[in-house]
Amino acid sequence: MKAKHFILIAFCINAAILSAQTLGEFKPGKSGPLSLEKPKFDNRNVYIADFAVHYQVYSEKAASKKGGSGLFGAVMGSAKASLAVGLDIPEETLQNITNTAYSQFIADLKEKGFNVMKTEEAKDTEFYKGYQYSDSLKMLPSTTVEGAITVHPQNVGFFYKEKGSTENTTKLSKELNDAAVIRVDLYVEFVKSKGSNKSGIGANVVAKTNLVLSENSTIVHFIVGRNKIGGSPLAEYQGILKKDLDIDGVIKEEKITNYVDSDYDNWGTKTAFGTVYVAKNKATAKAAIVPADAPKYEQGVEQAIDVFLKHHLNEFHSKYFK
Repeated sequence: MKAKHFILIAFCINAAILSAQTLGEFKPGKSGPLSLEKPKFDNRNVYIADFAVHYQVYSEKAASKKGGSGLFGAVMGSAKASLAVGLDIPEETLQNITNTAYSQFIADLKEKGFNVMKTEEAKDTEFYKGYQYSDSLKMLPSTTVEGAITVHPQNVGFFYKEKGSTENTTKLSKELNDAAVIRVDLYVEFVKSKGSNKSGIGANVVAKTNLVLSENSTIVHFIVGRNKIGGSPLAEYQGILKKDLDIDGVIKEEKITNYVDSDYDNWGTKTAFGTVYVAKNKATAKAAIVPADAPKYEQGVEQAIDVFLKHHLNEFHSKYFK
């Protein structure tokens, strides 16, 4: 019997190690004024103003080289290269990840002793006047990242603005009796594309695939209360990433390129009226699809989000609550 238990424990440990190995180095960071890290609070009410995951599923980049005259009458035609890269991943997978991440975050908040307020409790606030409300937000193209889809958890209500940026939620926190207002924005990226001139003659686009929880814009933001003078929050914590969190073993890491060289005429054609130089304008387009193992994608992204949110929730809890 003991031997069986030992085997089971060993299997669980090995499974945990293998799971942990799907992520690269985790380097969390924080932003915001240090002066707002001193107070301690007893009110454990929290209100989630937004929880969104932005999944990059497409990237398109173009590079160009202008044509013109060269030395001794030679001419060079213009060159343009474009590259489009798409990720082959089902919408259902993206929704499942978002639902799981939200449910786990709620569970972690409750485990820390927080009371998660219902969305409807803020419907009569001045802050949300002019906002729309929905508990079935659809997947839509991200308004902050080109080529990304914004996904909210299903059957969860949020107030939103059809136009305009996110407002400072200090007023909302004050109206909710200094409940901590939380906003979560997570960005999952699979490719970085860059265009350039190659050796001065031609245009080149390079796309490097690598699945990550992106350091750009990923944040979990906590705001508590509002000072009577100045309007600053009583406390604020902004959890971020210092570098991309790699999610390994899900998609093939590779370099995809598209290059077109410029047409260059430095010999010319002799005519009765002198030497004539002619160069064509050239353009080329390329598209590529990056396949992804949906179950591995789901597991890896969920793990990255969980590591990120757990860390910053622990930090927020330990700094501001007794």
